[in-house]
Amino acid sequence: MNNGICIDKTETKAAHCDCSGIGFNGNVCENDINECSTNNGGCHKDANCINTSGSFSCECKMGYSGDGFSCNLSKNEKSESNQAVGIGVGVTFGLLALIIFVLLILFFLRKKVTFLSTFKKIN
Repeated sequence: MNNGICIDKTETKAAHCDCSGIGFNGNVCENDINECSTNNGGCHKDANCINTSGSFSCECKMGYSGDGFSCNLSKNEKSESNQAVGIGVGVTFGLLALIIFVLLILFFLRKKVTFLSTFKKIN
């Protein structure tokens, strides 16, 4: 069954099948082995293992490309994450510049008030 090599019953042995290497086990190779249940079937950490009858396959997760055994972040995903980092850095520097600008305005307004009050005392 399922391409196992089966040997008929003899005087000393019961009938049995050799299921090694075909993705099945059991007395007559009737049980599918779920290769995905151990170490993700050998698939890459960014891949999904898909158990099939007598075998399995690997598919890279969304946002990754490759054959499932080797997956890399897709170029589109890299550029989007780089764009997000760029936007974050730009916003941070923009806010920092705005804070410095406001502090400078407050500093010079305070100096102006001090200067005017000193000037009025002299006259």
